[in-house]
Amino acid sequence: MADTGGTIKGAIIGGVIGAVAALLLAPKSGRELRSDICDRYSTVQDRTKQLLSDATSKTQEIAKQVGQQASDMADKTRSALTAAKDEVQSWKEEKMDAKT
Repeated sequence: MADTGGTIKGAIIGGVIGAVAALLLAPKSGRELRSDICDRYSTVQDRTKQLLSDATSKTQEIAKQVGQQASDMADKTRSALTAAKDEVQSWKEEKMDAKT
């Protein structure tokens, strides 16, 4: 998961640097350049918000699945312990009956 986050972060930073470099090297007036930078910034900001929203949704989905699996495992463990306890109790009762 950390590699994915680093990759996304690197892609966003690289995209911003590339966009700013392209805008600064393009032959445009100051007003046009500022407008282009503002437009690109808005586009990158919107894309970043979307990526963050997607990552948050996916993380919540995974957390929900892990929680459900942990709950299922806890239920199975409780059932197995109860069955083992009952089995030991039955064995003890049989031993006590055999002694009598």
